[in-house]
Amino acid sequence: MIILADQAYRSLGLRNFRILLNSLGDKECRPVYREGLQTFLRGLDLDEETLRRADINPLRVLDDKRPDVQKQLTDAPLLRDYLCDACKAYHEEVRELITAAGVSFEDDPKLVRGLDYYTRTTFEFVHDGLGSQSAVGGGGRYDGLSEMIGGPALPSVGWALGVDRTVLALEAEGVELRLPASTSVFAVPLGEEARRVLFAKVTELRKLGIAADFSYGSKGLKGAMKSANRSGARYTIVAGERDLAEGVVQLKDMESGSSRRSG
Repeated sequence: MIILADQAYRSLGLRNFRILLNSLGDKECRPVYREGLQTFLRGLDLDEETLRRADINPLRVLDDKRPDVQKQLTDAPLLRDYLCDACKAYHEEVRELITAAGVSFEDDPKLVRGLDYYTRTTFEFVHDGLGSQSAVGGGGRYDGLSEMIGGPALPSVGWALGVDRTVLALEAEGVELRLPASTSVFAVPLGEEARRVLFAKVTELRKLGIAADFSYGSKGLKGAMKSANRSGARYTIVAGERDLAEGVVQLKDMESGSSRRSG
């Protein structure tokens, strides 16, 4: 998943991102670390809300972005020092596989993702061109999640991409994506009968897997054609009452600008 995510970001044209990697242990070793971390946090000068959070999920405190909190966490115990032998071996194997694939990463012992259901591997993609909100995606293993919501024991892994932050990262690097048009055919009805007929045709095209859109509202021909042009559609179908009476439509090629009547 980490290798695929790296390839996905690079395929978009991003280059200035970093991969942070850590292990959160499992149900065998994490409870011991949790207790040690809570003991440490109770000795700090933290506000009541943060202390309450430490009692419920102390890992969330490690993810606190406030400078005054981070300053006090300098000597916080690290989970990697509490990992059991099985988790250590698993994490080392993950690191070796990523390295063998030519993917660069940074070990970050304080990366926690702030959620209790993570187990073992956790990772995050960060982009330094975004300021403090630098994460553009991340994920990891969550073997206990299925059981937590009432399901069977089911090993799980996944990650999420932050769409808005990824777009901002692309802008920060000056990358412009050449995206294919999302619409192939745009229908422009002239009159109520044409609206009914063309709406049915658009629905039919969509069922056939053809990306089609429709001029909604009460736009005139000029306004509707502007919408068709903005949609990026290759073809526009225009039909009025006379066209319907003759059993034809006006088919316009938006690239060449040519039009013809089609039955």
